[in-house]
Amino acid sequence: MDVQGYLRTNISQAIFSPAPQLLALFASRWLHDTKLMTWTAGSVAVASLIAWIATYRRFNIAAYTASSNAASAAQGYVELSGNAEAHASAPTFSKLRGLPCLWFKYCTEEKSDDQWKVIDRGESDSTFLVRDHTGVCIVDPEGAELHTAHKEIWAAGDLRHTEWLLLARDPLYVLGNFTTINSADTALNARQDTSDLLAEWKRNRPQLLARFDLNSDGEISEEEWRLARAQAQREVAKRHREIRVQPGFHLIHAPRDGRPFLITNRDPEKLLRSYRFWGLFHVAVFFGTFVWWGYLLQR
Repeated sequence: MDVQGYLRTNISQAIFSPAPQLLALFASRWLHDTKLMTWTAGSVAVASLIAWIATYRRFNIAAYTASSNAASAAQGYVELSGNAEAHASAPTFSKLRGLPCLWFKYCTEEKSDDQWKVIDRGESDSTFLVRDHTGVCIVDPEGAELHTAHKEIWAAGDLRHTEWLLLARDPLYVLGNFTTINSADTALNARQDTSDLLAEWKRNRPQLLARFDLNSDGEISEEEWRLARAQAQREVAKRHREIRVQPGFHLIHAPRDGRPFLITNRDPEKLLRSYRFWGLFHVAVFFGTFVWWGYLLQR
């Protein structure tokens, strides 16, 4: 997993699963080690403060970012809601089950000495679509914090597998950076495309001779090749004109300014309630452990 993905996963776990901090706190208390308890209380207080800031930030942005339509959203940070769709081509299949999906994440753990150790993990990065009543937008999930209701855990011998999926026709809520890419702005290379087209013609020699061997001697002379090149340039220019007049497409992706990029098939209102609950929880843990940490320092 890349560094960005690792940080994103751990921030999400810190928001919705504070168990590691609390377990460390209770373990240090059970060992009756004052020095360890002091260090642990301070660490848990800092972790809870960071988790609260991350939670509050997500709640605030999700609650106060206005909903937009795919066809008329302003360029920049927006909120879109619709249904998830797959591209017409290049289907995605989950890593472990091989199920058709739009996105997947997986984790494989191995049991050793009564503990589970991660031996493989990853997630897909293929794009998919979100469609509302006005149009469609491409979703690039790279860098997203993705929450899905589709989660499956199963064991096979000493291995435990977990797989998360996003499926076609799921309701989809996306909070990220919206960009419209116009076909007129697409970078096109006439020289390279002409060269590629000529190479394609060369691979079908009978057709090449039929089109450009004007004196029927079974060879393409220098003059005939100049004619073939001129024809290829005209065909490429025509293709490029057709591309330029095609309508643009919309893309939603990770913001570059560090704001959260959220994708979920859960009810957005339930997600907001989760942020509110965990925000209050982290605040309570922070103040509780901070007071205890101060008490331990004075002992």
